[in-house]
Amino acid sequence: MGWRDITGVDTGSRLAEYASTITRYDLLLGLIPTAFAVAGLVGHFLDLSAETTLLAGVSIAGIAVLDGLFFRPPTRPRGT
Repeated sequence: MGWRDITGVDTGSRLAEYASTITRYDLLLGLIPTAFAVAGLVGHFLDLSAETTLLAGVSIAGIAVLDGLFFRPPTRPRGT
C-alpha cells in the first residue's frame, strides 16, 4: 500500500473529467436501482403495500430498459 499526499489533490478537475465521460446508458443503468429505492421509500412513507411499491419500481425501471434496448438502442461508433 502506497502513501498518498492528499493536500494537493484538485478534486474539481477530476470530477469534471469523470462527469464528461458519463453516457446516456450509464444514466439508464443507474436509474434502474434508483427507481426501486425511491419506490420503496415512497411506499414506506405512504404506507403502501409491497406489491404496489414493487409495481411502481418495475414500471419506472421497465420504461428505462425498454427505452435503452428497443426505442433508442445502442449503435456502433462511426468509423469502426
